[in-house]
Amino acid sequence: MKYALIIIVFIVIILGLVTCPQKNEISPDHYRVVRVVDGDTFIVSIDGEDVRVRLIGVDTPESVHPNKEVEHFALEASDYLKHLLTNESVFFGYDQSNAAANHKDRYGRLLAYAYRAGDSLFVNAEIIKQGYGFAYTSYPFEYLESFLELERDARSGKLGLWRDAEDSGAVSDSLVWFNPGSNKYHRQSCRYAKDGAVAIPLSEALSKGYEACKVCNP
Repeated sequence: MKYALIIIVFIVIILGLVTCPQKNEISPDHYRVVRVVDGDTFIVSIDGEDVRVRLIGVDTPESVHPNKEVEHFALEASDYLKHLLTNESVFFGYDQSNAAANHKDRYGRLLAYAYRAGDSLFVNAEIIKQGYGFAYTSYPFEYLESFLELERDARSGKLGLWRDAEDSGAVSDSLVWFNPGSNKYHRQSCRYAKDGAVAIPLSEALSKGYEACKVCNP
């Protein structure tokens, strides 16, 4: 009896390891895109129900916000996502940072990395790469640094919404550090720059509206 109990416990542990969601787990299921809402949000059909999806790590100009006017380049961003996803299906990846909230935001939208089913195009990254959105730094996520790099390349290449952006000038090579989820930037040596702080050019921090730390005065 004792050995049978040990075997049962062992089997339960193994099943738990197999079925437990892993970091950024990719869902093998494909979902039909019903409609694009704006540049970073769309609706898919899951088990016959329409589910609103918010792309992780991407922020595009607002086109349907109830309290805001249509922002510059918002319609272009929305049209670009339509170009990527109209009559397409997608599969999803998830970020462990959202696991506690069951991968939902406060509005009940599914937070996901979306991949186009036909060619596995990473939709989140492609939007930023082509200059139709920003890297969303208000919350930490695995691809934050690579998305910032894609945004930087799009800006230097004058792609999309960066087409008419002014050059940043002499401050572009000066690096500062920010903590994901914060709107302040620091010197690397600042006691408020955490271990996970991300380095970005000062010009980029200023363009995102970040404020200088009053302690280290970068």
